[in-house]
Amino acid sequence: MQAYFDIIRNGMLNLIGTGKATQQIALPYIYGLAIFLSVILAHAIDFFLHEFAHSFTAWALGWKDNPFALNYGKPTIDNILMQQQIDENVRYASIFAAHSGIQGALIAAAGPLIANGGGSIICGHVLRAIGKQPLQTVWSLTGMWLFTWLAAFNVFNVWSYAPLRALSSHGDMALIAEGLGVPNWLIFPIVTGFAFWLAHWYVQNILPNVHEHFSHFRFGAAFGGTVLGTTIPFFSIVGMTGNYGLPSALMCIASLFLFTPAMLAMFYLSLGRR
Repeated sequence: MQAYFDIIRNGMLNLIGTGKATQQIALPYIYGLAIFLSVILAHAIDFFLHEFAHSFTAWALGWKDNPFALNYGKPTIDNILMQQQIDENVRYASIFAAHSGIQGALIAAAGPLIANGGGSIICGHVLRAIGKQPLQTVWSLTGMWLFTWLAAFNVFNVWSYAPLRALSSHGDMALIAEGLGVPNWLIFPIVTGFAFWLAHWYVQNILPNVHEHFSHFRFGAAFGGTVLGTTIPFFSIVGMTGNYGLPSALMCIASLFLFTPAMLAMFYLSLGRR
């Protein structure tokens, strides 16, 4: 399999007339381009999974007529690539005014906890199933690559809500607390505990298995670290500007400079125990 990928890689580079020195410069950028495209795709899937989970739950409970009716925003670059103007288009104020707080909490939880949390667990089990196949094909390795990114974006999207935004005055966690009629700090340890378990499960049990399957390829030794070093900082900056309050900003800084290196260390220590 390694020889097969080497033939494709060298054939592509030779086709455009590059020498060995140029290849040494070009190959890291080819790897970076693959990561860039994977991030764009994984973010889009993760994002729409989250928003449609809100919308379909609201529709199922009778609070929306059309589950596909999101606020889609305008076709600008930031919206096309990173979906910055899109939201679930659910009127929580009307739900709470009708004294249906439990339903409102369920709708709010459907995105981060049910869709992204559940999606990450499903992706993890898919990766385990692919890894158990005796023969690794091009299709199985491609699936493993894509599901690794999907799992990472789901796992650390949950992390961006709990704990990073669990104490904020607005957003999904605040809506869950409001719907349940409890203060944010009461749900904080519960949702944070789930997020910690999810992150440790992915970093210690799922990603090391994937990493081993790519370790024989060029840049394969960097793959697991690249996934963590890309996704955790991506989701750590969500409240760093203070738009979710001071506790969120402080936790985002801690996530970036404490949690990220801790997870990288945990990942490489997990590799050593295999």
